[in-house]
Amino acid sequence: MIRVHFKRDGFEVSGHSGFDVKGYDIVCSAVSVLTQHTARILEKRCGANVIREEGSLRVSLVKIDDLSRILLEELYVSLKDLEKQYPGNLKVEVIENGS
Repeated sequence: MIRVHFKRDGFEVSGHSGFDVKGYDIVCSAVSVLTQHTARILEKRCGANVIREEGSLRVSLVKIDDLSRILLEELYVSLKDLEKQYPGNLKVEVIENGS
């Protein structure tokens, strides 16, 4: 299962959806496109720290501004929509304390 944890200052993605084999996994592809695109914009436009590793992505905001807030909100809504369609493959959570 892919797990996405949203924090006050960013988000983390880890795991594998298990929907299909690598290269044919539409859940993994959708999550990857949404999160990588958002991470790239946050890194380039907002100065976020982005750590990309095999099977995981971590984005930490240095400062929270209107653009970063909008991007995180839209990413959250999009991933929650996917979670409704594939509840056994994706879990999206908000971590209140940010740790």
